[in-house]
Parts: sequence; C-alpha cells; structure tokens
Amino acid sequence: MNLLNRFSIRIKTYMLVSLSVLVALALGFVSNNGMDIIEDEVNELILINNIERNTYQALIEEKNYLLNANGSVVNHMHAKEAFDNATESLRAIYRTLDELEHKSSDAYTDVQAQTSATRKTIEKYETFYKRGVFLLDELEKERLALQYEGDKVTQEIQAYVEAKRMDVKEKLSQKTIEKINAGSNIWQYTYMTRADEKRYLLSPNEKQFDAFKKDYAFMMSELERLKGLSTEGFEHEKIANFSQSAYNYNDAMHRWVKYNQEHVQSVLPKTRELGQKVIEQTLSIANNAVEDIKEKRSGVAKISLSVAIAAVIFGIFFGSLISRSISSSILKFQEGLLDFFKYLDRRKNSAKQIEIDSKDEIALMAKVVNENIVKIEEVMEKKIEQMQMKDEQMRKQSRLAQMGEMISMIAHQWRQPLGAISATTSDIEVKLFKRRLFDMSTSKGQDDMETYTLENLHAINALINHLSSTIDDFKDFFKSNKGKSTFHLSSLMEKTLNLTTHLFSSKGINVVKAYEANLEELVNYESEVIQVLLNIIQNAADALLEREIKDASIYITIEKNRLGNQVIIIEDNAGGIPEESIAKVFDPYFSTKDKNGTGLGLYMSQLIIEEHCHGSISVSNTARGACFMIEFIPASGEVKDGL
Repeated sequence: MNLLNRFSIRIKTYMLVSLSVLVALALGFVSNNGMDIIEDEVNELILINNIERNTYQALIEEKNYLLNANGSVVNHMHAKEAFDNATESLRAIYRTLDELEHKSSDAYTDVQAQTSATRKTIEKYETFYKRGVFLLDELEKERLALQYEGDKVTQEIQAYVEAKRMDVKEKLSQKTIEKINAGSNIWQYTYMTRADEKRYLLSPNEKQFDAFKKDYAFMMSELERLKGLSTEGFEHEKIANFSQSAYNYNDAMHRWVKYNQEHVQSVLPKTRELGQKVIEQTLSIANNAVEDIKEKRSGVAKISLSVAIAAVIFGIFFGSLISRSISSSILKFQEGLLDFFKYLDRRKNSAKQIEIDSKDEIALMAKVVNENIVKIEEVMEKKIEQMQMKDEQMRKQSRLAQMGEMISMIAHQWRQPLGAISATTSDIEVKLFKRRLFDMSTSKGQDDMETYTLENLHAINALINHLSSTIDDFKDFFKSNKGKSTFHLSSLMEKTLNLTTHLFSSKGINVVKAYEANLEELVNYESEVIQVLLNIIQNAADALLEREIKDASIYITIEKNRLGNQVIIIEDNAGGIPEESIAKVFDPYFSTKDKNGTGLGLYMSQLIIEEHCHGSISVSNTARGACFMIEFIPASGEVKDGL
C-alpha cells in the first residue's frame, strides 16, 4: 500500500487498464479453441428458436380461426385469413425441420425420424383445414339462400293478403275473410319461422331447430288450407310461387344444419387435435436439440469458468490494492471537504486541514484547498463579525421603531385618565372656590364639603394609580435587563394586551381568547417575547383597519401541541397574506405596508424567537385570514411545574 502511494493516479489508472487487458487476453486465449463449437451452438439455437416461434404463431392463428369459424358465421374472411397464416407458419416449421435433417451431426439422427412423423401430421392438418374452409364457404352460400328465399316467401304471402284485403273493400264475403285469415296466419308464421332460423344461426341447438321445423310445418299446413279456399288464377299463381320459395327455403336450412354439424362436430375438433399434435412434436424436437446443446456447451463452460475464476481472483486482488490506494485519498479529501462545509454552514467554529499521505494529484489538490481554507477562514470571520454587527443594528432599529409605537400607546393610554383628572380638579375649583356651594358656617356644609373633596381625591388617586400601573408595564418592556425570567404564557399575553387596550377599544377590534388551563411556567426572555407578540398583534390590527373588515377580530389561542410544546396562535379575519408574499414575510426589509413599513418587524421576530428564545415561528393562511404560530421548545430545565 505504501509502495502504491508513491505513484500518481494516472499511473495507477494505467495499471488497472493493463490488468484488465491481461485478464481479457487470458480469457480470449482459452475460449479461442471453443469458438467453432459456440458458433455451431448459436446456429442450432437460431433454428430451434425459429421452430418455437413458428409453432406458437401457428397456435395463435389456429385460435383466430376457431374464433371466427365457430358455426355462427361470425367472419368467414378473417377465418380464411387465419387459415392461410397458420398454413404458412406450419410450412415455415417444415422448412426448418428440413435444415435440421440435413445437418451432418450424429446428434440429429432422432430428429430425422421426428420430422417425418411431423410431416404426416401437417398433411392431415392441412386436409382438415381445407375442408373447414370449404364448409365455411358453403355455410355462407346457404345463409345467403336463406336470406333470399325467406324474403321472397314473405313478399309473396304479403302480396296475397293485401290483394284479398282490397277485395273485401269491394265485396265482403265469408270466403274472402277466411282467405285473409289463412293468409295472415301464413304471413305471421313466415316471421316466426325466420326468427327461429336467425336464433339457430346465432346459437345452433336441437331445441331451436325443432322449433323451426314445427313453425314451418304449421305454415305449410295453413298453405294447404289456403289452396283449398283459392279459386282464382291470381291466387293459384301466388300460392305456387310461395310454395316453391318455401321448399327452397327449407332445403337451404337443412343443408346449413348439415354443413354446420360436420364443421362443428368433425372438422373443428380434428383440426384442434392435429394442431396440438404438431405443436407437441415440434416442441419435442426443440427440447431434444436444447439438451444436445447443453452437452456441447458443458465442456467449454467448465474450461472457461476455471480460467475466468483464476483471472477474476487475480484481478480482484491487484485491482483492490490499486483502487484502495485511490479511494483512500479520495475519502480523506471528501472528509476534509465535508468538515470545511460544516464550518461554512456555521456548525463548527473552525475547519481542519486535509491530510493525505500519498503523492498523487489528490494530494496536490488537498494542498491547494488547505491554502484556500486558511484564506476563507479569515474572510468568514470578518463576514460573521459584519453580519453580527448588522443584526445588532437591525435589532436596535426595530427596537427604536417599536419604542415609537410604545410612546404613541402611552400617549393614548394616558389621554383619558389625564382628561378625567383635569375635569375633576376643574369641578373642585368651581364648586369650592368660585361658586362656594358649601356653607362652611354650618357643620352640615363642612361635612358635605369634606365628603365631596374626599370622593374626588380618591377618584384622582385611582386614576394616578392607573397611570402608574401603565407606565410600569411599559417600563418592564423597555427595561435593560435581558436575563431569563419565569412566567405563564397566559399572563404574558394579558400583559401584552394591556399595552394595546386603547387600540382595540378605539378601533372596535374584538379579541377572542382561548387559553388552555394548567400549563406549566416557562423560563425565557419575557420582554423579547412581548416585543414579538406586540409586533404580530399590531400587524393584524393594521390589516383589519386597512381592509375595513366588519366585525374585525383577533383570535388568540394558547395550548400544547402534539409534541407537548406550548404554542401561541394569533389569527385575524382580514383575509390572509397574498400567496406571492407569504413566503417572504420573514425576509429583512420586506413589507406589505407600502411606505409605512420598515420590513424589519417580522424578520426581527423570527430572529428573536429562533435564536434567542429557543422556539420557532411560522405563518399560514386559514379560511379567516393570516395565522401566526409561535412554538416554544424548552431546553433542559426551562419548564417549571405550574402547580
């Protein structure tokens, strides 16, 4: 192995090619003496394949013939075409057998006797096939005769009956009515007889043929009765024509039955039997030839196998040494690159140098890569430092933007309490000093003044306490302490909603809350989570106001998901985020608020949740509108028992 490491990959490749050439030459030398045997074997296989192919072709054409010649006159043209194709396939088998008979090999002595028997079977097979084609032609002729004579019988009796009906209009007599009745019966039974004929042609059976003979006999008996009633020359002429056509019709029917019975009961079974026999004989010849080929091939195969095994063992041994030398260098190079990619992906703090012991081209590549790794590490460190500075700058920018919103909220929160304090002090000034409503000379006046003053002072004190509480909430949000604290998500959400009370009350936005009970406390960055919640709630309110939604609502849900992690779901009914924008809402400087948005709010929210608060944030559109979900994934020791 150490010796091979001294060579380049090009030389190792030449070694592998040379080794392959040596193995090929060895196999070629051994197999050269068996080439003549293999050539004969291939020729024999071709002949055998021709026998099998033509045999199965004959079988397919026989099935086509039987399908189109089943006694129901399905399609004589296709049946005859199938017969011709089957005959040609059998003759092709016969020619192939001739080639096998003329081979000089002693192994084919038995084949000559088999081909002689097959020829006799083919001759019988062709004889019955030709008889079948003849019967099909005759069946077609008789079918046409049945059609012609049947139409003529119907026309003759129809003309007779219609003529008698005209006589009734001129002169009504009992005898004429009897003639019409007899003619109508005959006319009716011509249709019944022809219906029996059609049913029999479609499905030949004795019961159907008996029905035909019965209806035909009744029709002819009615004809004899009509003869006895007829006295005019016209009547005798029509009856004579009808009788002749009826006899011709009956003869054609009996001939069709005779030909069909011969065809179905004799010709078809015999052709099927002989066809199967031909197939069995040809397959037997093919099987015998295959066995002979196996014996011929055995000797060559044994020698070739022995040499091949030796060559393969030799090739595997030396080839594995060469390929292992190459693959070892490639593997080390690959591992070094993967380690470097982990560094680029910021999953490692530094990248290792690629170490390869050989002196081939891969070792030279590794040396170049190592030099570039050092340079890239220097560039990466500078880039990372710049990115961190940029993130911090963006975080401060987002914080300042939100501070402006908070100051606006403070102003709105304080406006009403300050107005109430101002109104109360004005009222005190008017009542005590300007109008002097209380009579201070009496004890009752003094008591009323004291009661009035205390009530208003208490009211002012309550408003001042509310202002103090409000400023404490905002102070908690802006406090510089960035340490983790313990809190319930429901309490945190209520504190956040308190900061936006004026927004919801002044704009008529409903907040629908659904908090799961008995959730554990979380250990996380409280003020940063509030910043994210405020941003999402503010965005939802902006969308509701911008689109002027009636019954504007924000739905807030706090629960555990299937993984047992606590989640906050904030959903509005503003119709959702456009599909072309939803995938970019967390990108920096992307905003759907035209010129009124900085494009940093959701980007910073994602950065805070995923990198600082050990969670995840996602957005989707629902039937109501946009839905943001924040999932908190607690690290070890960051969930406390809430009991």
